[in-house]
Amino acid sequence: MAERVFAQKMERVGFTEISIGEHRPFGIEQAALFPLFTDEVIRLMRELIPPERASAVAISVIAKGRKPA
Repeated sequence: MAERVFAQKMERVGFTEISIGEHRPFGIEQAALFPLFTDEVIRLMRELIPPERASAVAISVIAKGRKPA
């Protein structure tokens, strides 16, 4: 999802002072820690993605916002 679209969705549910910040590489081993990725998907990623790219298969983005009381 584009950062701009994600920020709009945050606004839609009531967040203010939204900022999109730090970008970090996200690797296969990090993905394996999340239930979103099944063991089969992780296995497939390990088989198909070259080892030199395995530590940065995606980019994680830190988004912050304030939810007024």
